[in-house]
Amino acid sequence: MRPVRHGLCQVADKKGSGEVRVALVGCPNVGKTSLFNALTGSKQYVANWPGVTVEKKEGVFLHKGFRISVIDLPGTYALDYNSLDEKITRDYILSGEPDLIVLVGDSVNPEQSLYLLLEIVEMEKKVILALTAYDEAKKMGIKIDKYELQKHLGVPVVLVSSITGEGLEELKDLIVDYSARKGVLHKVHLDYGEAMEKRIREVLNNLTDLPIGAPPRYFAMKYLSGDTQFYQEALKSGLPELSEEERIAFKISLSKKKRELIENVIKEAYQSSEEKVLSLSEAIDHVLTHKFLSFPLFFAFMYLVFKFTFETAQVFSDLLDLAFTNLGNLLVERLGENAISSFMADGLISGVGSVLTFVPNIFFLFLAMGFLEESGYLPRAAFVMDRIMEKFKLSGRSFMSLLLGFGCNVSSVMSTRVIDDPKERLVTILISPFMSCSARLPVYLLILRIFFPHASAALLFSLYTLSILITLLSSSFINWLFYRGRSSPLIIELPRYRFPTFRNLYLYTWNRGKHFLKKAGTIILLASIAIWFLTYFPGNGNVEESFSASIGKALTWIFKPFDYSWKITLSLFYGAVAKEVIVSSITMLYNFDEVELETARSVLGLEMDPVKAFTFLVFVMAYIPCIATVATIYSETNSLKWTLFSVLYSFGIAYSLSLLVYKIGGLVVRS
Repeated sequence: MRPVRHGLCQVADKKGSGEVRVALVGCPNVGKTSLFNALTGSKQYVANWPGVTVEKKEGVFLHKGFRISVIDLPGTYALDYNSLDEKITRDYILSGEPDLIVLVGDSVNPEQSLYLLLEIVEMEKKVILALTAYDEAKKMGIKIDKYELQKHLGVPVVLVSSITGEGLEELKDLIVDYSARKGVLHKVHLDYGEAMEKRIREVLNNLTDLPIGAPPRYFAMKYLSGDTQFYQEALKSGLPELSEEERIAFKISLSKKKRELIENVIKEAYQSSEEKVLSLSEAIDHVLTHKFLSFPLFFAFMYLVFKFTFETAQVFSDLLDLAFTNLGNLLVERLGENAISSFMADGLISGVGSVLTFVPNIFFLFLAMGFLEESGYLPRAAFVMDRIMEKFKLSGRSFMSLLLGFGCNVSSVMSTRVIDDPKERLVTILISPFMSCSARLPVYLLILRIFFPHASAALLFSLYTLSILITLLSSSFINWLFYRGRSSPLIIELPRYRFPTFRNLYLYTWNRGKHFLKKAGTIILLASIAIWFLTYFPGNGNVEESFSASIGKALTWIFKPFDYSWKITLSLFYGAVAKEVIVSSITMLYNFDEVELETARSVLGLEMDPVKAFTFLVFVMAYIPCIATVATIYSETNSLKWTLFSVLYSFGIAYSLSLLVYKIGGLVVRS
């Protein structure tokens, strides 16, 4: 098999400034996100692809008078329309919207990336091959002849390193230069041998004037291999139906020929040292993915993450506590004690400030998670956990979606779109709310600081561990209740270990943490104002005579077995809007600032002991999702039945589990 060139296209005389749209394509874990960050920096925007809730990342950079928009397409190994990621990527490439495609490949392990490249070449699109991690390839003694790659593949090749910056300027220059050219620079088609080429020509002869929406040769090959989309279009256009055996045989032959070409290209373009030694990544993997050691190591890493989140960030949280408290006191001193000063100090500053106090903890949590992801450990965690997930009728794909729940349950539910199996996807959606999102973290930290100041990190870890356990057990129960299926196997390419760069960690932390700040400026602000109004009126600041008191007292029967006061009950009621609101509710209802821990202990200590306090946290960990998550569940399932099931099931689990903890805790204390 060999590439056949059709010759160079003419170069346009395009001068001056303009806009270039670049589609960034690549397999998972090849450094695509790092390259995206290196090119665009902080000028990034996140939206959703039209008609779906899969995240769309777009960034911008300026170069030589051009404004270059970079669209980071979902990572995918192929473009066969078998998953939503493949569909989004292929549709966008074929749409003609991008001026060119940058195919991101791994310098050290380029095989799968080159396979993806060949398919894009067959789409007759402008494409640049950017091989990342070139610095690592050189350290490993690998020599890459990019001119040999260009000769065989017919596309420009750039060797880049997102860490050292090597090749980035060359890539930017090439993007500007290539986008100014008319047509494809090296128009290539791959010769698959006489037998397969004959079949392709037969199809091409029948495609005259048909609205096929793709290059004819590419369409013919997709039809012959039984591609889900193009095969149906071909049948509608009058092409004959093929047997399943014919389609499978052609697809296998097509893949085999491409693999042969890739193998030959790598032999020509790659040279490595004869001495084969165990790489650092392989050595570390022997330990971190070990059959027995991997699980305790995973939980040890998670414990260190939460210890880091609680203890390291605490000094910054204390400073924010002090700032908000002093600001509130200053306003009361200047304005006097009246409705306006109460609104400003208690409603706005105390309400929103009580939540913002925990921003350092949340950002430190994302910083730690970012370190694990950027270093390459989290894909290993998915691989390791796949063995456990299988026992609960899930796979490592579900684990990756659930892991997003530590940030936000909305993101976790939305990310299930990439799970192919509809049953596994639905189960993952229903159990995602049990993962402790960042909104619950302020509640945990407030109660732990008040009642468990010397065991906060350990108990915080226990809450997150319990949330994972409940999530997995719920998967088994829901599968037993509605399905009898088995999850599909996880196929994942493990990246090499890397030391994260400051730039990538900053972008990772900020892009996830800013969501919490946006909520503080919208939902939490509005909720704090509403809570202040309900708490201040009609008793003019007397909480016992307020609207809140009436609502709370009317709901206390729900938590009678726990002997919760109406104030604690009301905070849980308000927390259904957003979990962070629980903190605002408690600080306003009990009238204390978070810096005043002794005051908080004395006030809350009259109504809660440590057993009740931990029971309260267990309930917060598991009870009904926030309004945004409920809305997302409905949007993703398009089913009121499953949405109601999620709400009622989570409340039932939270109530039962909390009651069990309360009874067992009471027995332990009394003994």
